[in-house]
Amino acid sequence: MPDHDVIVVGGGHNGLTAGAYLARAGLDVAVLEASDEVGGGVVTEEVTLPGFRHDLHAIAHVFVQLNPLIRNDELGLLARHGLEYVFPDPAIAVAFPDGDHIAFYRDPGRTAETIATISPVDAQNYLRFHKFADGLLDMLVDGMFQPPLPVGELFALLGQTEPGREMTRLLMMSYLDVIDEWFEHPKIKAALARWVSELICAPEEGGTGAFLLAMVPTMHRYGVGFPVGGSGALSMALARAFTDLGGTVRTGVPVDRFLFDGDRVSGVRLGTGEEITASRAVVANLNIRQIPEMVDHRFGPEWDAKALRGKRTAFSCLVGHLALSEAPEFAAGDEVTRAGIQEFALPLPELRQAFDGLKYGTPVIDMPSAVTASVWDPTRAPDGKHTLYLLGYAPMDLDGPGWDERKEEIFDEIFATFCKLTTNMDATKVLSRSVKSPLDAARFNSSWPGGDASHLGQQLHQYLGNRPMPGMGHRLPADGFFLVGASTHPGGGANCGARAAVPTILSDLGIDPAPVLRPA
Repeated sequence: MPDHDVIVVGGGHNGLTAGAYLARAGLDVAVLEASDEVGGGVVTEEVTLPGFRHDLHAIAHVFVQLNPLIRNDELGLLARHGLEYVFPDPAIAVAFPDGDHIAFYRDPGRTAETIATISPVDAQNYLRFHKFADGLLDMLVDGMFQPPLPVGELFALLGQTEPGREMTRLLMMSYLDVIDEWFEHPKIKAALARWVSELICAPEEGGTGAFLLAMVPTMHRYGVGFPVGGSGALSMALARAFTDLGGTVRTGVPVDRFLFDGDRVSGVRLGTGEEITASRAVVANLNIRQIPEMVDHRFGPEWDAKALRGKRTAFSCLVGHLALSEAPEFAAGDEVTRAGIQEFALPLPELRQAFDGLKYGTPVIDMPSAVTASVWDPTRAPDGKHTLYLLGYAPMDLDGPGWDERKEEIFDEIFATFCKLTTNMDATKVLSRSVKSPLDAARFNSSWPGGDASHLGQQLHQYLGNRPMPGMGHRLPADGFFLVGASTHPGGGANCGARAAVPTILSDLGIDPAPVLRPA
């Protein structure tokens, strides 16, 4: 007799998302996680000093606010399982070394007022762009957390209306191309490009125009959320929902192989040799590049080649987690200090050169991002003390000596830049720190080769219905076998994107998804 109806391999937040919905459908579901805790990249730990809670990877929760899982509270995370978000306003400030800045408030008019201090013309352009993009947001959202249409069908559908035709054109462009069409002032262009780059894609990459279209209206309509207690609070709420629905979580159990009975997946084998069987389905919350070896290449060389050919994300991050004796105050002024996220930009030519340098192994020292979450979430640090998340863009493959030899030295340079942008920060304010490189990220999670938490870049050729390969969606080529997580639509980030796979999985199992995908 099989051990479970469904096995989910990988207890990151996407594995927990899929598991919770399947358990809500009445299935006996087990989530198997290789590490000692669930959550994957959506975790919060005390990596400096006791009482200082740091988000190790994902920190800002943006597109999850669009997800019906949160919008409609379909799993009761908000109502029953303790998840609570705070939404700083302004959510983001982008500042230049000379003190010029843009503050992104929930109110687009107030945002435009900050743009007007640099360019009155672009303040009006921003309001025009927001109106245009906001009109397209529902079209984008409708497809984000549902099974993806094949790209040909999507384009045919979009081609039936003028807004859809315009969206198709913009989807194929780089987001810097879109910025160039709508805005005039070099600083406004640089600030917007710097902001969108937080999605870990370079401004001149083709097929990324959707991100500017999505980020502007999303931020104004929903804000940028930070879970109270840390990013890991989302994973913990998902785990509570899953177990309350009867699900089983096992940690410290790395899966070595998938098992098959003819053309049907039948279970998994652990590294210890233990076999666990599933009668209905197996869901892999893994990088698609892991699948060929884990199925002993049973899907054939052509499929393997497609699984392995994906273009990885353009760059990664060097992140410092710091325990501070006081909160930073920024030289650009109180409006920047009050923002949820502080991002620093260079003038447009230097910004473009910095992103080019990442291609050749050169880290970016002069454009840090900072989040002092303890300012508006005091649960993250002892009274009077603060946490700092300080990030610099970094190549996965460093030019010269490797990350283990150079990460502290390079982070010192990023920290020095950060201090110059404040009025009160220096090394004496740091009580403790922990620096994590792309190599550390790869060691942290076996699904992140090279430190690529998104598994694949998010250019159009491997996005929407092309992710991870055209026509695949969330089905792997065996009965009852599915893939969720960052390799699949809608891509990486703390977005609970596995919700998009649930209709496919349940329909294939002969279960009506509608009652499962309703408000709790």
